[in-house]
Parts: sequence; C-alpha cells; structure tokens
Amino acid sequence: MAEITNQAAFQLPGVLYGGDYNPEQWTEDVWQEDVRLMQAAGVNCVSLGIFSWAKIEPQQGQYNFAWLDRVIDLLHTHGIRILLATATASPPPWFSHLHPESLPVDKHGLRYKPGSRQHYCPNNAAYRHAASALVTKIALRYGAHPAILMWHVNNEYACHIYECYCDTCRDHFRAWLQERYATIDALNESWGTAFWSQQYDQWEEIQLPHRTTTFVNPGQMLDYRRFMNASILSLFRGEIEAIRAAGAQQPMFTNMVFGLKWLDQYEWACYADYTAIDMYPDPSLGDQAWSSIAFAYDAIRSAKGNKPFLLLEQATTQVNWRAINQLKPPGMMRALSYQAIAHGADSVMFFQWRQSKAGAEKFHSGMIPLGGAADSRIFAEVSQLGAELKRLTDVVGSRVQTQVGLLFSYENVWALEIDSKPAQIDAMSAILPWHAALAQQNIPVDIVHPNSDFAGYRVLVAPLLYQMTESHAEKLRQFVREGGTLIVTYFSGITDARDHIWTGGYPALLHDVLGIKVEEWQPLLPDEVVEIIDQTGQRTQGQHWVDLLHPVTVEVLAHYNGGFFDQRAAITRNRFGSGQAYYVGTRPGAAYLHDFFCRICTEQSIHSLIDAGVGVEVSMRSGGANQYLFVINHTGTSQSVTLHGQKGIDLICEATIADQFSLEPYGVRIIRLPL
Repeated sequence: MAEITNQAAFQLPGVLYGGDYNPEQWTEDVWQEDVRLMQAAGVNCVSLGIFSWAKIEPQQGQYNFAWLDRVIDLLHTHGIRILLATATASPPPWFSHLHPESLPVDKHGLRYKPGSRQHYCPNNAAYRHAASALVTKIALRYGAHPAILMWHVNNEYACHIYECYCDTCRDHFRAWLQERYATIDALNESWGTAFWSQQYDQWEEIQLPHRTTTFVNPGQMLDYRRFMNASILSLFRGEIEAIRAAGAQQPMFTNMVFGLKWLDQYEWACYADYTAIDMYPDPSLGDQAWSSIAFAYDAIRSAKGNKPFLLLEQATTQVNWRAINQLKPPGMMRALSYQAIAHGADSVMFFQWRQSKAGAEKFHSGMIPLGGAADSRIFAEVSQLGAELKRLTDVVGSRVQTQVGLLFSYENVWALEIDSKPAQIDAMSAILPWHAALAQQNIPVDIVHPNSDFAGYRVLVAPLLYQMTESHAEKLRQFVREGGTLIVTYFSGITDARDHIWTGGYPALLHDVLGIKVEEWQPLLPDEVVEIIDQTGQRTQGQHWVDLLHPVTVEVLAHYNGGFFDQRAAITRNRFGSGQAYYVGTRPGAAYLHDFFCRICTEQSIHSLIDAGVGVEVSMRSGGANQYLFVINHTGTSQSVTLHGQKGIDLICEATIADQFSLEPYGVRIIRLPL
C-alpha cells in the first residue's frame, strides 16, 4: 500500500496553529472579530466545516455555499490557511429522515436515533452515496482555492460507532468473509468451528457476533473487528477518491482519537498524507498528565514511519465529557502543547476557536472563552503560545530519532481483549507501563508494528505480544541473532493470527531465542502482588500476572519469593547469536522496571538525553544541520537540569542556555544544538 499522492515537495508554512472554526454558530459580525483576534493570537490555520453538512446541504441536492465562500475569502484575506473538512461526520436530520435504515444498530439489536453525531452505519449505501456527492461538490468548488492547505476528511472515525449489527453489515460481513477465505471449509478451519458444534455449511448461516448465550467464537470476533476496521477505512478511502477525482491535489488526513483502539492506525496511515490525533490529557492527573499521553504521540508518529504528525485537537483548559472536568492550571496547556511538538507534531490545534454558547459542548473550553478575549487568562496563554510558535519554523519537518522500539499492533489488542481467557485483560492498561518506564527516563521510543523493519533499533520491547506469526518470530530471531536486545513479557507468543493456540509451550516459536518454556500462568487478583528478588538482592513486587517458567539455557536474573512458585524464575536472560533476549514473567514495580530498562539501555550505549528532575520530559528532533532539544517541566515546582556540557540557543527566548539551569514550573526550553 502507498500514499494516495506524492507530497514530497509539500512544505508547511511553519508550525500550524489554530483550531476548529465553526462560524455557522455565529452571526457575520462575529466573524470580523474572529479574524482580528486570530491575527492577534498568532493563529495561522483553522479547521473549517467539520460539522457543516446541514448548513451546506440543507435539503437533499440543494447546496448553499454562499456563506462558506464568504468565510473562506475572509480567512484568506487575513492570511489564515484552511484545513477544509469534508463535513461528513454528522449527517443532517433530512438524511436520517429519508434513510432511517442508515442509522446503526447496537449489539442488542436496537437502532440508534438521530440527535447526536456520527449516527451512520459505515456500510450503508445511502450514506456512502450522499457523503461522496457532498465531498465532490466541496472539492470541485474549493480544490483550487489558494487558502486551502489540506483536506480534513470526516472527523474522529469510530469515536462513537465502531461496530454495527444491522442486516446490511451482516450481509457485508458474509461477503468480506467469502473474499477472505474463498471456501467455507477454510473459514471453518480458521474459526475452529469443530468446537461447540459450530461448523458452517453455507455462508448464509453466518451471523454477526452480537448477543449470544455465552462466549462468542474467538475467531469470529477477531474477524469482526477486522471487518469493522475495513468497513470504516473504506469510507475514508472513498472520500479521498472523491476529492482526487474532483481534481484537488492538497494533502489529506483524518484525525484519530487518543485511546481509540478499534481502528488499525498502521493500516490507515498508508492512505493518509499525514497522521493526525486529538489529545485530551486529564488535568486531574497532575504531574502524570504528560506521561499518560506520551505513548499515543509515539504511536501516531511511528504509524507513518516517523514522519511528523498533526495535533488536531486539544483543550485550552476544561473538557465537558468527564465525570469531573478540571481546569488546566496556568502553564499546563503550553507545556502539553510543546510536548506534542517534542514527540514529532508539526501543528498545535484546539477544539475549538470560540467556545460554543449552545449545544452539547458549550462547557468545553475554546481559544476564546464565553466571557470574551479581554482580560482572559486563557486567551493570554493562547496568544503567548502563538507568538512563540512563530520562532519554530526550522523545527518543522525534523524528526525524532530513536534506537528503542516497542512492538505493538491493534490486531494484537483486539485478540487480547476477546473474552474466555485466563483473565480479562485491558490491553492498553497492561502495555502502557512498559512504555512509561522508558518515557519517564527520557529514552525516545518508537511504537513498532511487528511487520516493520527492525533495522536501526538496538533494543526491542515486546509487551504481551499474545498474537505471534511465524514471520514475526523469524524477524525477531534474526534481530537477536544479529546483535539486538529483545525483551519479551508474560503472555506472549500464545496464538497465531487466527487466535489458534501454538502447542508445545510458550512463547511459541521463540524457545531457542529466549531459552525458556512457559508451562502455566497465574493471573493475579487486582490487589495481589508477588515478591521478586534479583541477583543483587533487590526486591520488588510483581503485579498482574505470573508465568511459571522452565529455564533451559538461560541465566536467571530474578526469582519469585513465596507462594507455590517460590524460587521459580521470574526474569531471565539468554544469549543467542550475537544478541541477547530477556523474558519477564510478571510486571515488576515501576521503580524496578525503570532501573531494569536503564541497565539494558546503558549496556547498549543508549542513555537519557540529559539529567533532569522527576517530571521533566526531554526529547530530541533532528533536521538539517541541527538538533532541537526539548526540555519541558510538567510539574508545578522548579526543576534542575544538566546538559552534560552542551550549549545551545533557546529558540523561544533566543538566549544561550548554560550547562546547568533551573526550569520554572511548567517551563519549556527548546535548545538548538549542532547535529
């Protein structure tokens, strides 16, 4: 798969700064104030028309572009570029009235009603036709307009509807399965239908995996997840094709949602010119808010081969959809915005420009609060950030350089979360601590798909790689044989891509590389821990899981203390070829895991970028003849920083930064260093 167009010559005009602009919510006199305030705040770009379908097409086939013409020309006159949306994210009332069959159906067989957003079945022909017609009209009208920088396709696909159980989806699922398996015998083999008398004789017997008496067939559920991902992806591809058929040549993207796990971002990235994400860290997490989202930034960047991504939405302060919506204290919004750039973003955008006075998100903060811009803390911070971002033009297009990869795939997440396992597993909660142990010591990490090229990585971490194919195993074997360091965790190498268990002990296919064999596993209760003692006598507590290991050729680095697995191996290391492979049969405490990774990375000459206090995030981007060191204090107290003799220019204040300095609460330094 390849990108739809070759955008190699495309250049951003600097860090994109702005937000979702919804002028249809306001009278035209407010538009004039908007562009004046945008210029004052340093805004150079807005997303436009995301929820404008009803305004653009008030009745089927009747289009009203006059208001949009005026908005686009007004923004263009004031030097503001546009990410023009296709407006397909929320069908208007007339569409749902004419096509009630387009409304999705939940797993209980109940059809959703209009009155919110994203209320469409991804396989409904009427929706696809209407969306394509709308996109074609918009692209024909504005495809050559000089204000249009990029196309914003739909919005937050699958944020609300990531599965549908209507008859149309059932029929499409059967067709998808026929294309995938060709014969019913092949499907039966893949799904293991000999169990529970589930063997199918003809395609028409197959249903969607909704309301069943007990566990759904795991192979069927995994294929349903693949099918829904493919169905929604086909909507994205359809809109891309409509835009290109209309002659528009600007780059295109769609914005993913932080925490959404039902779409395969690696596959979607093949069809987008930029990856993009909406990010809403919870201020109530305080000093830990930043580390809760670092994984998502690394993942969205890695999905496009480390190309810079777009931060499309964030909140200036409060959101409106948590049980309790807390404010971001002064400085936190700025620090978190720079965090995105530090991880590879070339934009800082918000939802939304002006806070709404009506509707479901009227309590969601905006760049201009309901009280107006004058004397507003929020607008003052927005304007400060806008002025600073103008100084970062040289950073645009530079890339994060890494030597550590964390193996991750969405199909593996889907497979992990299918029920009927030794324990119910929240995949992200189980995987994120392994990333956090690296991120919190400022070691850059890529989130690497198992099908990716491992060249350039010195260390690979494979947390809960439950689903492992023969090709994945061979790539990992070669990586270690040629000198790489591999860390594999508990409950890895259990099944193939069909969710069939590999027989003969685990992690299957890697016995020689890891030098162990896992016979049994003991999931731990939520508050249960097991003590671990390592070779040095250091103790920690294992959480979540215990694998009962049989050492074969390994060195035992730590063992369990107590319980019926007393003295059994907990952490091992095996030499294989020119490399080494570790196995960790539980999840050690955070401090121990931090030190464990630190020792391994140090052995491979991979170090934290600089010395800094707890809660200070450090990242590096490289481009041209320079490196750009980002130092961000995510805490409410001053922190000390040591640069190990390096000196450079802070791009924000344009001053030389000394070897040692103090970083104020929520302070940021972006230091240009020679490459």
